[in-house]
Order: sequence, then structure tokens, then C-alpha cells
Amino acid sequence: MTSALYLSEKAGREKLDSLTQVGSYLLGPVLGEGRFGIVFRASHQSTGRQVAVKFLKVWSVPDHARQNLIRRFELEYETGQIKSDHLIRSIDMNQIEDIPYFIMEFCEGGNLERRMQSGITPAESIGIAGGILRGLNDLHRHGKIHRDLKPENVLFDAKGRPKLTDFGISGHINIQLTVVNQDDRPEQVFGSYAYMAPEQLSPSKRKNTLLPTIDIFSFGVVCYEILHGKLPFGPWNNHDDIDPYVRRAASGQVDVIDPSIDPAWQHIIGKCLVADREQRFQNTEEILSLLEPGMPDDHEAIAPEFTLQILDGEEYGRRYILRLKDIARLGRSASTAENEIVLTETISNYISRRHATFENLRGEIYLRDGQWNPATRAWNFSKNGTYVNGIRIGNGIGHKLYKNDVITVGNTSLKIF
Repeated sequence: MTSALYLSEKAGREKLDSLTQVGSYLLGPVLGEGRFGIVFRASHQSTGRQVAVKFLKVWSVPDHARQNLIRRFELEYETGQIKSDHLIRSIDMNQIEDIPYFIMEFCEGGNLERRMQSGITPAESIGIAGGILRGLNDLHRHGKIHRDLKPENVLFDAKGRPKLTDFGISGHINIQLTVVNQDDRPEQVFGSYAYMAPEQLSPSKRKNTLLPTIDIFSFGVVCYEILHGKLPFGPWNNHDDIDPYVRRAASGQVDVIDPSIDPAWQHIIGKCLVADREQRFQNTEEILSLLEPGMPDDHEAIAPEFTLQILDGEEYGRRYILRLKDIARLGRSASTAENEIVLTETISNYISRRHATFENLRGEIYLRDGQWNPATRAWNFSKNGTYVNGIRIGNGIGHKLYKNDVITVGNTSLKIF
């Protein structure tokens, strides 16, 4: 898709306006448009099957940022390959007239924003919240973070099931919350302020924005809104409301939760909206265990031979096959460190040279934060922490690993197979 890198806004718009068909699909009306993409309804020319077609507006960012934008778009398509009843499914991807696009399932039930405007009963709200939670759980189990959960990104299929969509800023290649211009000044903050976790808006805490806790905060905001008909941190009617709203969210000043709501959901919403991410639910499994007590524990210990695969990061899809007799070290490339697992992260520098260590202890595999430094004869801990399933490993404590665990270091996540 190299030629798309040189497409101007004028040329791109003209090409989009002239399109009537992509592949076997006839284009219909526009369903929605954002800064980076525009979505059309379309129908198969012979079967009449309804789909949605999303085009990438490559001209929406400066030239130097386009390659990352295109890669992120490709990864959005790949995220839609996850099998789930609560995630929008991707069907095919291609380009036409130098404009990348992909085809995805069409949801005729509209989005949650419109559904709220027409009115939702408390029982319906709980059902919708449960579906959103399961969609997030499916994402997180595959090492993905949505990063922009809001009512507009929740669609309903013909069966009335809520499905998450718009995974374009789900971590992936452009892990920054901003697209920066050539002077390194932010040009746009992704996501919607009303639903964003405090750490997403804090430059000093942005290293934690690939963790499930940011989606969990957004989930709490959405749940509060659908059950109360308003946002949890005060009014949101005009631009002047943004600063006080964000300050209230950062200090944990949640409006009163309706006492008539199911007590379990009162607890869930309250804990999701805690300002300190370490005091929130750390992963969606914790929430599901409250709603579905007695869920089977499917943890299966891994053998000394196992595979790590990058599911979020700059080398998406890369696999590391480990045959662990003793230890294996993980970190970024550095002449002063000897890492068997070398991770690339050029957009940020959140991965330490000596970030983590895998250990084989009597046939069981453990992960420890940091590494032994032979030069100083001391254990060096990572700068930004090592996480398993969203939970930070304590310093000096080995964490036993199981199949399907998701390890997060910096802005890269890896899954154990």
C-alpha cells in the first residue's frame, strides 16, 4: 500500500466520491465518519448480503505518520478476526484507487448512543453491559486493548447482541495517544475525554495505557451512563465542561450511584471508576467471576518448551519458541544486555534493557521482573514494570505462568501458547 502514502486530501476525497463499488459490493450510504476513516453500507451485487466497508483516510495525518496509520488499520482488520459473539467480525481487506479498505459485518441495530436516546430499561442495560464486558474479555484474552470504548463504538446485530467495533486505536503499532507532528507537538488526542481513564490523559502515566485497566475505566463510565442516563463525573454539555469533568474523574469524585441498581453492579461500577488504576479491577476476569461465581479455572501449566507470540506491538505476530532449561532473558536491544528475547519498541522507550526473566524451577515456568546484572552483581528491576494478565509482578517475586497468559512489557503484549 505504498502509493497510499502520497495521496493528498483533495485526490483522496475525489476518489472516494467517485467510487460506486468495491470488489463484489455495491456502495450505499455513509454510515459514519471520523477523523481517520469513513464507513459505507454496501450490498453484495449478486446475493444482496449487507456489509459495512471502512476506508482509511490516509491523508488525515502528516506524511511521516502515514505508515504507522496504515499498519494500525491493518491490525484493526486483524483484531476483527478474533472469534467472538461480541466483536465486529472482519471479512476481507484490500485497497482501491490507493485507498486501503476492509469489509466487516453490518449491524442493523444501530449503536448504543442511539439506543440510549430512545430509552433503555434497567434490565436491558444490565444485559448490554454484560455483552460489552464479554467483548472486552475476548479482546483482552488476545492481548488487545480497545482504548476508545464509548457508546458510539458499541453496535447491535440482528439478534440484539452488543458488539464492539472500531479497534483502530487498540494499542497496536501507534501506541501513543497522540499523533505528533514534526515538531513533536501533539496534533490530536485519541479517544473521547468523557470515557478516558485519568492515566490516558496524564503524560507521566501514559506508559500504563496498554493495560486492561483503561478499558475497565471506560466500561465503568458506559455502565454508569446507560443505567443513569448521564455521565458519572458531572455535566458534559459544552467545551467548558471538559476541564472540571476531567479533574473530577482524576480525583475519583463519582456522582451517586443509584441504590436501586443491583448491588453487584453498584460494586462493579464503583470499582471500575476508581481514579487509581491499581485499585480498580485489574482485568475483566475479575468482574466476570463476580457475575458468574464458580466459573471453572481452566489454567493449564506450561511445559519448559513453549511459544511466545506478540499480539500487540511493533512486531505483531512475531513468535519466540523457547526451550527453557534454566533462564531466558527479555528486554530491548542493548550492547550491555544479553537477551534471548529481544523486543523492538521505537515509538516509545518503556521497555528496559533488562526487563524480565523467565525461569525453569523444577519443570514449572516462572516470570520475574528484571534481571541479574553481572557487572554490578545485583538484580536490576525494570523501569516500568512487568504485567501478567494486567496484574503487576512484585519485585523479587516469581509469577507462575500458564497457557494463554498475556504478558505486558512497555507497550508490547505477548501471549503464551
